[in-house]
Amino acid sequence: MTADIMSRDVPCELCEEVDSHGYAITGSGSPAPGTAPGEAFSRLILRTSVADVLAGLGALTPGYALVIPHEHVASLGELGPRDMSRVFDLAWRVAERVRRRLGLASVLVEHGSSGVASGRRGSCIVHAHVHVFPLPRTAAQASFTPPGSRRITSLTSLRELARRHRNYYLSATAPQEGFIVADPQLPSQYARRQWAAELGEPDLWDWGAFPFIENARATAEVLRVDDEEEDECLIRETVLAYSGASAVYAARTRDFPLVSTLPVEIKELSRATRGTILDAGAGAGRDAASFAAGGREVIALDACLPLLRAAPPRAGVRRVAGDVRDLPLADASVGAIWCSAVLLHLPPHQLIRALGEFARVLTDDGLAQVSVKEGSGRSAEPFAGGLPFRRHFFYYQRDELLDHTRRAGVDVVRTWAEDAPDSGDRQQRWLKLLLRKRV
Repeated sequence: MTADIMSRDVPCELCEEVDSHGYAITGSGSPAPGTAPGEAFSRLILRTSVADVLAGLGALTPGYALVIPHEHVASLGELGPRDMSRVFDLAWRVAERVRRRLGLASVLVEHGSSGVASGRRGSCIVHAHVHVFPLPRTAAQASFTPPGSRRITSLTSLRELARRHRNYYLSATAPQEGFIVADPQLPSQYARRQWAAELGEPDLWDWGAFPFIENARATAEVLRVDDEEEDECLIRETVLAYSGASAVYAARTRDFPLVSTLPVEIKELSRATRGTILDAGAGAGRDAASFAAGGREVIALDACLPLLRAAPPRAGVRRVAGDVRDLPLADASVGAIWCSAVLLHLPPHQLIRALGEFARVLTDDGLAQVSVKEGSGRSAEPFAGGLPFRRHFFYYQRDELLDHTRRAGVDVVRTWAEDAPDSGDRQQRWLKLLLRKRV
């Protein structure tokens, strides 16, 4: 996951920061002013498939961050609407973290530079980025809005100005409201000048002259996500990926592969159980329909609403929006659970949580069949066909998976492995487990 180097005409500081995971300036090779050799640290706080969050240099106070799209564009208005929204959503998540961890308000500022070079007086680096400026709650947030700005309630104005090759300056204190001015004639680092004045340090606005390296380090430490938060971001991004590519994925999984053991396994689980079957992570409904064709009542549950909607209505199948880690079902309410190629999107502690939920909703004589990809570590993969969506996968070894089932309170009836294609027609080694509730 690196910056789009193919779109660069000249070296770009922010592209280098993305490529170096936030070490480009604070690395040991060329330390920034105020950083002694050997004091290398990463400014990277959070990375998604679309953007990085970096601790900002020139941090007059801890909490100052930059949200930087990986694609090398001059303004966020040049991004597609989905990616632009995701960058701003990420920025507001950072602002919320600043509020929770530091007790500070935030102002978001972007100086879009899609116009001619002579109009870029207020922008230091021509690579789109959003500033998250932390402020005391008593500060005058309106001071970041220059004269002539107009109120906006959506991001469409940014794309329109970028399409017309216009510069702009955007400031915002809430997700649904901001102020924008086109072709602003502003002094260099205008927003930083306002920030410095609000903090009572009007002469310290120049980040190059006053990098405040230790405050940047403190920002990275206090805002950096812990493992659980990062995993949650990956899960959320995976759901978004399926949502964005729901039509493609539904078409791809409409039928079983020509050589597949899944239909036989579905029949075996049906014969061995009674009562309602939960298809946990039903996608577009292929497996749920197969269970229903055998005469069973099925709950088709998925966290991705577009995929659920893509499943054609079928007698015996009830579609339910929900998360396998927090099932909206009563205790001991289903006789069987089918969870095919779903738990592979969860890290270990979340997989254990999902298995615990399976144990809760299963009847005492119920069975659950789950499958994951065999391997180690994790990966992020785009959908085929050039679609700009990524899914995150976690791989498991057999002994590791058995340990997780024991911790979740379920017993293993049977384990096996087989080679079979995934939804992208690539051969995978699959681990499969048949589980029983521990009583």
